[in-house]
Amino acid sequence: MQPDLPESYYLDNVITLFDHVEGVYGDILEADYLSFLKYFHGLSQNGKRLYIRLLNRSQEWFRLSKLDYPEITDMSVAIEQLQQCDLLSVDQDMEFDTIIRLFNKPELLALHPQGKELKSLKRDELDQYLIEQLDNDFIDRVFSNDNFLKVQQKQIYLLFQMLFFGNLNQSMTDFVLRDLGLNQFEKYTIDTQHRPFTSKLEIELYWLLHELEPLTDSDNLETLINCFDAITENRDDTSAYFRKSERIKFDITRQVERLGYLDEALPLYQECQLPPARERIARIHHQQKNINLALEICTQILAAPIDESEAQFATEFSNRLAKRHYKKYQPNIVDLQLEQQDCVEQAVIDHYLENTDCTDCYYLENSLFNGVLGLLIWEAIFEPVAGAFFNPFQHRPSDFYAYDFIKKRQRIFDQIWSSITSNDDIWQIVQICWKQKQDLTNPLVDWNNLNLDIIELALQRIEHQNWLVIFKRILSDLRNNRSGFPDLILFPAETGYRLVEVKGPGDTLQKNQQRWMAHFAAHDIPHELARVHWKTTR
Repeated sequence: MQPDLPESYYLDNVITLFDHVEGVYGDILEADYLSFLKYFHGLSQNGKRLYIRLLNRSQEWFRLSKLDYPEITDMSVAIEQLQQCDLLSVDQDMEFDTIIRLFNKPELLALHPQGKELKSLKRDELDQYLIEQLDNDFIDRVFSNDNFLKVQQKQIYLLFQMLFFGNLNQSMTDFVLRDLGLNQFEKYTIDTQHRPFTSKLEIELYWLLHELEPLTDSDNLETLINCFDAITENRDDTSAYFRKSERIKFDITRQVERLGYLDEALPLYQECQLPPARERIARIHHQQKNINLALEICTQILAAPIDESEAQFATEFSNRLAKRHYKKYQPNIVDLQLEQQDCVEQAVIDHYLENTDCTDCYYLENSLFNGVLGLLIWEAIFEPVAGAFFNPFQHRPSDFYAYDFIKKRQRIFDQIWSSITSNDDIWQIVQICWKQKQDLTNPLVDWNNLNLDIIELALQRIEHQNWLVIFKRILSDLRNNRSGFPDLILFPAETGYRLVEVKGPGDTLQKNQQRWMAHFAAHDIPHELARVHWKTTR
């Protein structure tokens, strides 16, 4: 049974957020931000509740008569307090087109002398008519109908959310999910030594990125170029700003390319430092019939690929451009004629259990190897590396997919690898971690699709070296190599195992699945592709 939330849960959560921001960043916050916190802390309970209620709404303007918060026992005193602290303005000058949007259509018609005649208009048409007519008597009636409040300093509140979450995509809902017990998180250190932002300038630059982000899908080339130029270069490629700025630079440039400005996109891509920028450069050269330049980019990638998917692109694209035959790895294929079921994977499981010496077969897909690795390196994942964690609600560090994720934690990884000389060593670490951390979020562990019995059986059957080569490949490119594993793992009666990718009628191997199967073949890891054809009924 889910717990009931206390009446003031929303206020308690914001206070937690404010205390976190002040505790972690207080020494580098602007004076205006510190004054904001001082004024807020000085408010009465009613004042705090009203202010947070209004801050958490999407709009800035409100009608007093529409505010109904039973837990706020004295609305007038709360409003007066917020006015004195410049956190709320009352009946401030406002545009007429803003105020009428605070009224519903029946209310506006009731206030207008021609309300009956205007009833047939749609809401947008009514608003346009009222704005164009500028009937002074009607405007006076609207303004005198209610008191209007505008919440102030919302920008500071949003900036504090950015400092807390590291983005503006998350919200106070994350607190609610935690309070309801739906999400549970590992405890890790976030303090002045490990904070993602270390100066006022970094905070300012990161906020600028959030302001630019909504413009990345603009259809105006000049707007896009100006946004790109506004991004300050940061040579610290370990910082949160670097990762986010590179992503936004790529998004802007990709939009320039989509709009057809290929010549303008090329130099912008050349300033982007992370994949798939070089891939886009090669593709543009190809599109512009500059085949030699496209091949040159592929050669540069192959000489120093940043991740495996970039290397695969360069290999396949350059071979295709050079018109050489590129032979893809072909796995061992088993064609199965089966009775049709809703779940093709279950149909294959039933076939292996009924027609082979297989005694156990599980539909685990990406869960097994990722899960065991996630449990094995749990300490490394949640190591309090500077800049890795913004808040207590992260299921992974912010640099989890960064190219230097392991390098920053090399000491711990070295300790882990030196401690596991056999599968028994892995089992000891994994089972303890499972019992201590069960149901805490981890980017590699799927608690719902894995259990200790399956892990124990897998460690008994899968050779130690096979585990290591699979772990190594996952870690070489966490973003791309966490997926693509075969659907099933089957265990014959006596010994061994086999990984089985299942493809139903019309389905084909994806690129990441091809890469995994080629890796299995290179390391003698038993695997096959089961192609299913449904039996036809006459």
